[in-house]
Amino acid sequence: MLNQFLMCVVVFLLSANSFASDNALEPENTPVEGKSAAIHAETKLQETTSENSTVDNVGIIKDIFHIIFFVSMIAVAVLSYKQAKKTVFSPIKTEIFKYQLKAFESVIGHFQNKGEIDLKKDMDIDNIISINSFELFNSYVKTFMKEDVEINKDFADEQMKMAKGAVVSKEFAEEFFEMVGPDVPVIEKEEEPNDPALKLARWNDKKYGLVHYTELYMKATDEIKSFQNSPLLPSGLKSLLSDYSDLMHESLTAVGEAIEDAGKEMPKNFPNKDTLNNFSPGWISNIHNDKTPKLEPKAIEILGFVNSYLGIDKLAEENV
Repeated sequence: MLNQFLMCVVVFLLSANSFASDNALEPENTPVEGKSAAIHAETKLQETTSENSTVDNVGIIKDIFHIIFFVSMIAVAVLSYKQAKKTVFSPIKTEIFKYQLKAFESVIGHFQNKGEIDLKKDMDIDNIISINSFELFNSYVKTFMKEDVEINKDFADEQMKMAKGAVVSKEFAEEFFEMVGPDVPVIEKEEEPNDPALKLARWNDKKYGLVHYTELYMKATDEIKSFQNSPLLPSGLKSLLSDYSDLMHESLTAVGEAIEDAGKEMPKNFPNKDTLNNFSPGWISNIHNDKTPKLEPKAIEILGFVNSYLGIDKLAEENV
C-alpha cells in the first residue's frame, strides 16, 4: 500500500514538471500593427498573467508533494526501525520465555496435586517429630527413671543420625545458652535435685526451644529459596513463596511448642517404667497438628497466581 502511494506521488510530480514545461512562456516574434496590435497586446498580457498564475500553482503543488514525499520517507524509516527492532529482539524474548516456563514448571511440580499431608511430608515433619520426641523421652527417663530404665543406644544413634541441624528460639537461647570466652565468668551448673517434688517442679519449668530437623527439611526449604531467588519469576509469586517459607518455619518451631506441652504431661501419663511402653511420637504429632499453621491454602494461592499469570484457563477455553 505504501509503495503504491509513493509511486503515485512520483508520477504526479513528473506530470507536474511536464505540464509546467509545456506551458512555459515563449517570446512572440510576429509583428502586429495598429489598433489590432494593441488589442492583441492586451490579450497577450492577459494570457501571460494567466499562464504565470498557472505556473505558480503548479510550483505550490510540487512543493506540497515534496513535503508529503519527505514526511512519508521519514514515516517509512521510523516504521522500518520499529519492525527491525521487533525482529531482532523477538528470538531473545522467546528464549527468555522458554526459561521462564521451566521455572514455572518447577514451582507447579512442587505444589501440584498436594494436600496438607503431602506438603508436610515434603518437609519430613513426621521424622522431625520422631527425633524430637525421642529427645523428650530420653530426657524424661534420665530425670525420673535413670536407675530403672536403660535407653537403647542403637535406637538413639539411629534417631540422631537423621538430624542434620537444629533451630532454637531466641527466648530459649537467652535463658539457657551460656556465653563463652576468656572475659566471660564461668557459671557452675546447678546440681540435679534428689527430691522428687523439686525434680517435678524443675521439669515443668523446662523449655524445649531446641528443635532438630532433617536433610529432607533442608532440601524442601532450599528449593523454596531457589524459587524466591530466581530472576525469571515475577515479584508477586516470590512474595507468595516467601509467605510459604515462613509457614514452613512456623511448622518447624511448632514442633518445639508441641514438645514443651507434651513434656508437662509426661509425669501424669507415664508415672512409672511400665507405662513408658505406651509412649508414641503420634501422641505428640496430634499436639503439633493443633499448633502448626496450614500449608495447603497458601499452596493453592501460589498455583492460582501461576494459572492467572500464564492465562492457562483462557488458553484452555480458546482450544475448546
